[in-house]
Amino acid sequence: MKCFPKLRKLAAVAALIALPQYAFSSGFDGFTYNLYANELMVAPGALPKYAAGNLGVLSSSYWRVYLYLAYQAAKGRAITPAQAASLKVSGWHLGDHYRAWDYVGNAERNGSADWFKARAPLAVQAGLPAEAKVVITGSEDWSNYVNCHADAFRRAAVSAKARAQLGPGGKPDQWFKAWLEGQDAVFANCGAQSAPSQAVLPPAIPDDAPAWLKADRAYQEAAANFYSGNLDAARRQFLAVAQDTNSPWQPLGAYLAARCLIRSATLQGEGASDSRVAKFKQAREELAALAPSYAPARQMMLLVDARLDPAAQVKQLARRLEQEPFTADTPGMLSDYLLLLDKLPRNEMIGAKEPLTAWIGTMQGNSFDWYDGSDNPEVIERRKLALDATRQHWQKHGDALWLAPLLTFARPGELSEAEKKAAAAVPAGHPLYQTMQYNLVRLAVSENQLAQADKDIDRLLASQGKAMSVATTNRFLALKMLTTGSLEGFVKAGRRVQDPVERGAPIDDGAKDPEGTDDDFRVAVYRHLPLASLKTLYANPDLLPAWKVELREAIFTRALVANDEASALSLLDSVAEGRNTTAHLYARYRKAASGADRKLAAALILVNTPELRPHVFTQAGLGNDGSCRPVNIGERPAPAPRFLGKEQRAEGEREQQGLRQLSLRSMFLAPTLMAWASAKPNDVEAPKALHLLLASMRNECAWAPTAERPTPAQWELRNKYSKQAFAMLHKLYPSSDWAKKTKYYY
Repeated sequence: MKCFPKLRKLAAVAALIALPQYAFSSGFDGFTYNLYANELMVAPGALPKYAAGNLGVLSSSYWRVYLYLAYQAAKGRAITPAQAASLKVSGWHLGDHYRAWDYVGNAERNGSADWFKARAPLAVQAGLPAEAKVVITGSEDWSNYVNCHADAFRRAAVSAKARAQLGPGGKPDQWFKAWLEGQDAVFANCGAQSAPSQAVLPPAIPDDAPAWLKADRAYQEAAANFYSGNLDAARRQFLAVAQDTNSPWQPLGAYLAARCLIRSATLQGEGASDSRVAKFKQAREELAALAPSYAPARQMMLLVDARLDPAAQVKQLARRLEQEPFTADTPGMLSDYLLLLDKLPRNEMIGAKEPLTAWIGTMQGNSFDWYDGSDNPEVIERRKLALDATRQHWQKHGDALWLAPLLTFARPGELSEAEKKAAAAVPAGHPLYQTMQYNLVRLAVSENQLAQADKDIDRLLASQGKAMSVATTNRFLALKMLTTGSLEGFVKAGRRVQDPVERGAPIDDGAKDPEGTDDDFRVAVYRHLPLASLKTLYANPDLLPAWKVELREAIFTRALVANDEASALSLLDSVAEGRNTTAHLYARYRKAASGADRKLAAALILVNTPELRPHVFTQAGLGNDGSCRPVNIGERPAPAPRFLGKEQRAEGEREQQGLRQLSLRSMFLAPTLMAWASAKPNDVEAPKALHLLLASMRNECAWAPTAERPTPAQWELRNKYSKQAFAMLHKLYPSSDWAKKTKYYY
């Protein structure tokens, strides 16, 4: 089962200066995730054990922070729970992550609450309004940036309290009032964006103002110009502040003058123009002079280096992350590294000389963005490149580390016997053991070696099950569902506990329950089980109650379609329960004579009850019989569950072929209903049935026996039936309410 969170395209390194420093790096921009085994992230509760080396089964589509942790663990450098906590991992983010809209709109987070709290009582004492308005702007797409940051508001709050105490008796006086008016003017520029705007400058102060106010006013004027985008003026003023040895703001002057150059260069865009590069280089020189004694200057140098040569910075950070022990600097380095990786094409990652970058690149060599698709030529070429690269690394180093990407996205027949033997020989205590074993079993299932695969799964669950995460257990159960030799085992393996990944409000009923069944169970049931097996499954006491209703309705619908009157009659009352408006149609089916009358009664039930579906899957694995919710079961359809005997599999396939020939559901109903309506024009159900038939053809999703889309001939047949039903409705029942409601045939 998939959930569809709102994810967005990631910004480039420009975001580093726009908001507080945290990593936006994803490495995978897919829009769906699995409720039972998340393909993108590790559940927060499992993260400490994961980072310590209990990796479970790695996914090639894991966001890169999780692949970094897996790499370190596989290299024998697993990190402690305290170190993992210091990373502040949240999704693909590191550090204190706030979305721009959340940051600018939350006074506690952006620091303005501290400023307002400190300002209000002092303003009243100085004869100014207690309330002040500050507009902070920002966006999700980085076309603009957060202008006034939390440190500015909090520094102003501290300064306000200190300046207020300089008056007689330690209380605000006229000079403090002038100071506060100046600071209000500074923050009035917080809403300015990108292009220079008319600055709101602090009011002029008299010549006899105290020295402290003159120094503060010089700093305030520079800040006002900086926030308004008048960066040249701001830089000149900050440099002047830096030259004033009596100013308490002198240490900040040179740093903020360099920041003016950085912001100016940043606003020029991503190109490599001479002026942009020159500004960055000059800013770096100025920051380098400050770096020995000023930590923010050192941090800002990393940003400038990333802007000047992001690829070189990725190499340097990759080497440091791999070679240096975990320290207080590691979270920041990792955040920068992950963010910069988003600037690096995946092919360059795969071919990188730095092992960390190359390993992450090869692990993701089989993943693709949702808008590309696995059949994209670039994706196919990248997969081949990753496969070749990881094989070369393994042949050179002979390390399980490099077998991991190879095993993770290998297809049947792609592994050599030596590679399989090496993977099987990875010891049980190795962090990658479960990944190796899972993929060996996965390949065995794909090659239809189900009996041996079942034994291997049982062995693994018995020896490793207690230490497995929920997601890893579910991944093995998904395989067990196909390999078990009994219906009971199939049902038990189909029951999954939800992966405890933090998520928003459920988007469907299945997401609300902690236990459920994944889409693979639904596909296996409806694609392979014949009607007789479906009825046996329905009677199984281990089947989840939530599945009873859907399965009962599917069996009933298939029975109606197949004219299996005995099966339909056995479920008739339970399906009819609660359907008061159509109860007479179920009674009509029971009373109808066997044969044509029952077939007509079945068609009336189906056209009046669109939620009754046979749940049909194409040979390619796409399911779509009117729900507009295709289910893709992967590049290669899974084999039939092992518990099905040869005759059951053959019967299931025959039934599937018959169901696929139905094409559009409404087209299956159309001939029966129109022939009856034409012959029985006085039946009160006829005009309603024709109206509903037209509605179903209008709203029904595209469907074809073996592909995603119908052929032109099938579309033409659908149009033909739609026109005929429309004409018949208006000719035979022109005065009926149903004809009046049906104004168009399309």
